[in-house]
Amino acid sequence: MGWMQRLSVGILAASLAASASALTLKRGNQGEPDTLDPPKYSLVIELNILNDLFDGLVVADARGEPVPGAAERWDVSADGTVYTFHLRAGLKWSDGTPLTAEDFVAGWRRALDPATAAQLVDLAYTVRNARAVAAGEKPPAELGVRAVDAQTFEVALEAPDAAFIRLVAGYALFFPLPRHLYAQAGEGWAKPGVMVSNGPYTLAEWTPAAQVRLEKNPDYWNAANVAIDEVIFYPTVDEAQALNQFRSGELDLSLGFPPGQYERLKANMPAEVSLTPASTTSFLTLNQRNPKFADARVRRAISLAIDRNILTDKVLATGQTPAYSLIPKVVKDFTPAPENDFSAIPMDKRLAEARALLAEAGYGPANPLNFRLDYRAGDANKKVIVAIAAMLQRIGVKADLQANEVKVHYAKLRAGDFEAADGGWQGTPDPVFFSLLLQTGSESNYGGWSNAEFDRLTRAAAVEIDPAKRMSMFAEADRIAMADTALVPLFNTAHRALVQQWVKGFEGNATNSHRSSDLRIEK
Repeated sequence: MGWMQRLSVGILAASLAASASALTLKRGNQGEPDTLDPPKYSLVIELNILNDLFDGLVVADARGEPVPGAAERWDVSADGTVYTFHLRAGLKWSDGTPLTAEDFVAGWRRALDPATAAQLVDLAYTVRNARAVAAGEKPPAELGVRAVDAQTFEVALEAPDAAFIRLVAGYALFFPLPRHLYAQAGEGWAKPGVMVSNGPYTLAEWTPAAQVRLEKNPDYWNAANVAIDEVIFYPTVDEAQALNQFRSGELDLSLGFPPGQYERLKANMPAEVSLTPASTTSFLTLNQRNPKFADARVRRAISLAIDRNILTDKVLATGQTPAYSLIPKVVKDFTPAPENDFSAIPMDKRLAEARALLAEAGYGPANPLNFRLDYRAGDANKKVIVAIAAMLQRIGVKADLQANEVKVHYAKLRAGDFEAADGGWQGTPDPVFFSLLLQTGSESNYGGWSNAEFDRLTRAAAVEIDPAKRMSMFAEADRIAMADTALVPLFNTAHRALVQQWVKGFEGNATNSHRSSDLRIEK
């Protein structure tokens, strides 16, 4: 054997040995991402990946609680309107370029620049001038952020915001931007082979409809404590198929399983099943730009006809609870108005009221209400929507069902291309986040409902320091919205997960935040 052949064999052997010793986490991710450009994301399946790629100033820990990220600490001014973040020493991008406070300035300004077409920009409106910048009324340079020096990033708010740190920890809107790369690649900077990041992992490969593969970032500030070398996200839209993949060991972690399988899974593999109350509201949104749903009587009739207890206890039976308010039950210290909940009214009386309301609105046997009901593809959603369609038939309403892949579904909602549709809103367990679903002008207000008093109350509550007053204002806003059936809450969900016993460090939490860097594999 010649020296070249011996060298080749040696390299192959070393490569196989390294591959054998490398730890790979295989994650089911419930769908195909549409983008990995942080401020442009809108889906949880994208955020799951982005949280592995990037560190914000603050990040969510394994319990979903805010902890220091790229910033090792922060100070707050006496009036609660100025936050000063002190970055960790020696931060780098994954190509070795130093990361400074100016990268956060650039990231936040780009996120609010209307030319970026970022999603969820409403979350940043607490920052000084953010609303005006997003509307194109002021230049991004006037956003209330600045670099005091290379290690110090300052944020000025319009008013105190009790949820500010949770928002910074929870959303990719607040990530930094690699200015050196963006100057060269522009809007193409977030593609495989181009992207650099500052989190525990780097983007190694993105094969559409197959996988997104990440590799450990050796330049990450906490790389020594990142135990997993490679993470592969699979777009597991079909939860039944994902369950089979999990059983065969093809998946280490899957954030979902068919709800009808819960009792069997709990009996046969209890150590692998996780169920956690979620900071999530599932709902129907009714497009109020459409004459069918401009009438509040029609909207209330639909809400009355839906038996939420059947959905939670019979159709799903995996920890969901009926919802009659916008704000989920896991939000601490929030008490919804009792008049929102009509569950104590017998169903026959609810159906009679619903038929009467429809008749008043001009609908009945001679002129039945018929509409298209779009829903997110998936086993659980399909079961819910089929059940709802059957419930609506009892009041003479026909819903024509249309399934959509998740990212297509939400694109249609944002474009107003629907009559009625299901949806889910998951995030920070604070009313300020959920109020975005109904604030006038919010990109997440899919149905187009608008109420000046709701807007006033929720914006005032967002900057109220007194916790009791704050929650009281959010409760009154919620009462106003539900009295007008601004949308139809269905249930508050529970996060379903399958976790192999060799995956350590997983903790169920209300926001379903599970960074791969918090996990370990011990076989």
